[in-house]
Amino acid sequence: MRELRLPEAHQQRCISSHGWLLTTGEEEFYTKLIHPFSRTQIDLPQLYMFEELYFDQDEWMYYGQSMRKVVFSSSNPLEHDPSFRVVIIWGKSIGFCRLGDVSWTRVSGWEGNLLDITYHEKRKRLYAVTTMGLIYECDIINEVSSPLSLSRVSIFPAKEFGYSSVPWAYLLEWGYDSLLMIIRERHYFRKRDGEYVCYGPYRTNKFDCFVFNLDDVKWSKLVSLGDKAVFLGFNSSFAVDAGDGVKADCIYFTDDLYEPYRDLPDGGGGDVGVYSMSDGSIEAIFGSKESVFRGSPPLWLQASSQPAYNKI
Repeated sequence: MRELRLPEAHQQRCISSHGWLLTTGEEEFYTKLIHPFSRTQIDLPQLYMFEELYFDQDEWMYYGQSMRKVVFSSSNPLEHDPSFRVVIIWGKSIGFCRLGDVSWTRVSGWEGNLLDITYHEKRKRLYAVTTMGLIYECDIINEVSSPLSLSRVSIFPAKEFGYSSVPWAYLLEWGYDSLLMIIRERHYFRKRDGEYVCYGPYRTNKFDCFVFNLDDVKWSKLVSLGDKAVFLGFNSSFAVDAGDGVKADCIYFTDDLYEPYRDLPDGGGGDVGVYSMSDGSIEAIFGSKESVFRGSPPLWLQASSQPAYNKI
């Protein structure tokens, strides 16, 4: 473990994709991409398009927590690819932009609350999953209609797999013709004395993995990740080959239940660990003192094979 100082992200809310941080702060709602190792910075449009920004300034912390997910349409923003897009979930909204845009483009058209988004690079489509287990897609590269709208492609057959609902889910590309949806179950320790109004302390119990085939629109349960590991949290969900300290058939997860960060008096962030698909065990990553985060929550940085330059 080593510490890396990054003053460019001081007092900023951070989420990540492909080794980059997307940050925002109180100052005029600016957003930017920061590569934490090269210190490269790329300015993005301000966030005024999102209705969640119309609030009293004292409530900034709440809305700062509403920036929950970012994905890229390709891995490296420095390649000057005209099809490159940055896509974010902010509160109850989805927006995307190209580098150099002066505003975000809103995407609409789904039911339920947004849980996760992913960009399928082989299919060239943005996919989203909501609390009802609904899967949506959208072409954010070639579609010219305004406003852009997600199209429903499937609903997770929860009862078929023993679920009454979808408590929390993640989505990522899984080969050319499939998506991997991972359901996360948490246990909540609610206080009887009313100390915690909405949430008590919590921990993750287990994960279940399901493959959705985009060609035949069928679902199947995945009991093993094979030689891969998956990383989940306040980052774009991604899978890597095991090795170099990364364990196969495991899910590495951080605490992304963002609302209790404000409510728990001792701070949030403790629900972090490595889940083994083979036996359902969870290995701790941090000790107790290091597992509490009061500002921007912990996240994973996906290593990028492309170099990042100091200026753009």
